[in-house]
This record gives sequence, structure tokens and C-alpha cells, in this order.
Amino acid sequence: MSILSDNLESKIQHQTFGFFPAPVTQYKVDNHEEIKTLILKWMEQQDIKDKTGRETICHNVAQFGENNAALNDIPELNKVITEAVDYHNKNAFHYETDLAVNDSFIEIAAQGAIYAPHEHSNCLYSLTYFINFDNAVHSSVKFRKLTNSPHFPILQLPVKEYTAFNLTEATFTQEEGDIIIYPANLTHGYDSNPNPERITFTANIVPQ
Repeated sequence: MSILSDNLESKIQHQTFGFFPAPVTQYKVDNHEEIKTLILKWMEQQDIKDKTGRETICHNVAQFGENNAALNDIPELNKVITEAVDYHNKNAFHYETDLAVNDSFIEIAAQGAIYAPHEHSNCLYSLTYFINFDNAVHSSVKFRKLTNSPHFPILQLPVKEYTAFNLTEATFTQEEGDIIIYPANLTHGYDSNPNPERITFTANIVPQ
């Protein structure tokens, strides 16, 4: 019994804490097939924008329609985005204020498309809704730890194995019908997209 007590005391005395994690939510849309059908029909009626202002960070990516048009034209899309943002906020920073979308757009990524690692300013959260997506043939969103601070890394060394503390880049399995929501200042992007017709809805979230 004394040995058990000694081990228990040792475990209590020695702890490693993970401070300030970045919350990333994977929200699965129950009625995705219905919303996907509405979005694809909407896209058929839209022009492809020649200029989006994002050309410096992406390549082989086209935007359908004007910013926020899909959200305004498709109430079902608006509803599910609102529900997803509310869920994420309650499980993340739980801001007291109401939240709203201030910028959103639908994009289609061709074969070889890339989105360079980037962040968003003047907003709280960003999100990506995978409308037409197959994780076996399309690029997933990756997240990168901010490393340009003068305080990090103090010294970068090879590691024996990855832990929650030494990862510099991470991702997880993403599927069609997922909305992933993350802090807007968390670096994100994706590598060269292997196959065409990767369709996503992207939005930035601000206080209402």
C-alpha cells in the first residue's frame, strides 16, 4: 500500500501543462447533400470573378459570384453557418457578443491549386466549409504554428517524436460536409491540390 501511495504522490507532483491552445472545431453538417445541391445550382448562375484580391496567396483558384452573395441568396447555408459558428464559439473563447459573417466567398480549386500559408486580420474566427471534397484526392487545410516571433523558437532541434508542444504543422482528416472553424490568426493553407473541382465556402467572423 505504501508503494502505491508513493507512486500516486509522484504523479501528482510532476505535471506538464499545455497553455493557450488554439481551438479548431470540426462541425459536421447534417443536411449537407441538400445544401450542396442548392450551392451547385447557385454556382451555375454566377459569373467567375477575374480579380479577388487574393491572387498573391493562391493559384489556380476561381471565385464564383460576389463576396457574401451565396450567404445572402441561400438561407439554408446562412442557417448552418450561424449554427456552426455558435457551436464553435461556445466551445472555444465563448465571447459574450453576438457574431456575424463579414466576408465570405465560394471557390473552386483546379488541379495544382495552392493556398499559401496565411492569416486573416480584423476578424475573430475563419471557417472553411467543404462543399465538394474527397480527402483521398483533394488537399486538406493544414495549420502552422506561428514561428516568426523573436521568442520562438528559442532553439530548434531535431525531435525524437512529435508531441503537442513541438509540432510546427498539423492537420486532421477532413471530409465533405465538414465546416472547420479556427482562430483567424492561426496560420492555414493547403498544398498543391492533386485533382480539380475542390469546392469550398470560406468566411470570416466578426463581432456583430
